Amino acid sequence: MFAALVVGCSSVPQTPLPNTDVYVADIDIAAGSVKNVRNITQRLGYDNQPSFSADDKSILFVSDRSGSTDVYRYNLATSATLQITDTEESEFSPTPMNDGKSFSAVRVGKSRAEGEEYTESQQLWRYDFSGRSIAPILGIRRVGYHCWIDEGLLALFIVGNDEKGLPHRLIAADLASRQTIDLASNIGRSIKRAPDGRLSFVDKSDSTSWMISTIAQGDDKPTPLIAAPKGSEDFCWMPDGTLLALEGNTIVQRKAGSQRSFTRLITLSDLTGTLARITASADGTKIAFVVVSNP
Repeated sequence: MFAALVVGCSSVPQTPLPNTDVYVADIDIAAGSVKNVRNITQRLGYDNQPSFSADDKSILFVSDRSGSTDVYRYNLATSATLQITDTEESEFSPTPMNDGKSFSAVRVGKSRAEGEEYTESQQLWRYDFSGRSIAPILGIRRVGYHCWIDEGLLALFIVGNDEKGLPHRLIAADLASRQTIDLASNIGRSIKRAPDGRLSFVDKSDSTSWMISTIAQGDDKPTPLIAAPKGSEDFCWMPDGTLLALEGNTIVQRKAGSQRSFTRLITLSDLTGTLARITASADGTKIAFVVVSNP
């Protein structure tokens, strides 16, 4: 089931939105270096949830500049930013699709609502790069995050309900049959494909020690991989199997193999804020992440 995950994940925050900026940097895992760190948004307000295009030439992200979030595209070669969507609804977590002509995003149909009305309006939609909303990809609601496993299979984070004691759930959804399979519960927001094809996520079942765990087709249950940095639920994989995670203003790494804990890759002490939402380009030469301003 999880042999061909090709694109990234998503999440939807509730208001009020924090002051955040999207950064990009060059990375060389073999040399252990992160260089040319630059802020690609450079403004007050909410800019978040970056994902690299399939050709690694641009970065999609969302920005709140009118009271609702829209999708923007940053060209890495020209440093130009183009607004893609302009809607009353809020879009979150734009993720390029395999056809090269469209992207998926979580759409909040009632972005000015609160609580359960807001959450129930969250669906996964398909858009083209002109910003036209094409159609819902699935009828499933309460979608907070998503990953494409292949063209016909999705991993979805389903938002829970604290008042009813319902935890967040991770499910797989087949587009052809419309069938879903429960994979895990009490999960964090990052859902990623490891280079070996396993689906990985943060297991928050133990509130004192979150674990990055993996699951593959045929598994009865997830397998714990490594303890996540304290309080952190953002991570990404590099093509060589290195796992990157965030701890305050530090990027930590776990090299491929049997390493049991993260080690420091780089501390970005000149950035004022906390790092979040890390993602890597498909060719492994760049990373993008978000800096959340300290209150």
